[in-house]
Amino acid sequence: MLRVIVVLAATVGFAVNALADTRVSYFPVTADSRPHDVAVAADGKVWYSGQRKGYLGLLDPKTGKHESWKSPRRGTYGITVTPTNEIWYVALAGDHLGKIDKTTGAVAIVEPHRKGTGPRRVWSDSKGLLWVSFWHSGEVGRYDPASKTWKTWLLPGNPGSGCYSVYVDEQDKVWLTDFMTNAIVRFDPATEKFENFPSSKRGAQVRQMLGRPGEAWGAESGNDRLVQIKY
Repeated sequence: MLRVIVVLAATVGFAVNALADTRVSYFPVTADSRPHDVAVAADGKVWYSGQRKGYLGLLDPKTGKHESWKSPRRGTYGITVTPTNEIWYVALAGDHLGKIDKTTGAVAIVEPHRKGTGPRRVWSDSKGLLWVSFWHSGEVGRYDPASKTWKTWLLPGNPGSGCYSVYVDEQDKVWLTDFMTNAIVRFDPATEKFENFPSSKRGAQVRQMLGRPGEAWGAESGNDRLVQIKY
C-alpha cells in the first residue's frame, strides 16, 4: 500500500540547519548563462543546462575548470546521465532532445514525436531508456537511443498540457507531476498503467521530484511544503 505523507518546510529547515559542519563551495560560470538543471557524470564532472539563453556547461569540481557553449537551439532545460555515462538534455522552448558529445561538446538533436510538445525534463532508467515529460502535450514519452524510436502516453484525466517533472525510481517506475490535475502520477512501463496521487491542497505545482528506495519526494512550490510517497 502506498502512503502519501506531507512534510512541513519548517521541519526540513531544522534538519538542514543542524548540519553546521557542512562545507559549501561556489563555482562561477559564464555570465548570464543562468544555470537551471545539473547532472553528475560517472567521472564526477558536473553538466548543466541554462534555459534563458540556451547554454550548456561543464564543470570539473576537482580543478575548477569550467566550459560552456550555446545550445544549437534555445530553452535548454532538464538534463540527465545514463548508466553508460551518456549526457542527454531536453529543451522546452527549443522543442528537442539532445545528446552531448562529452569530448567535443557537439549536440546530436533528436526531434520529439511531433512538433510543439515542449519537452521539459528528462530522466534515464536503468536500461538507458530516456523518459521525458512533455509540458505542452500533457504526455510522458520514452525514447530508445538504440532503436531511435519514441513511444508516448497521455497522462490520465489530462486535457493535453501541464506534465512538468519526471523521475525514474529504483524499480524503473516513472513518476511525473501533472499541473492540470494537481497530482503526482506513477507510471508502470510493464503494464502501461497509471496511478494518481492528487495533492490535499489546490495549486501544488510540483516542479521537481526525486527519491530513494521505497520513497518518492516532490516539492510543492505552490504550497510551501514537501510531499513524500512511501511504497
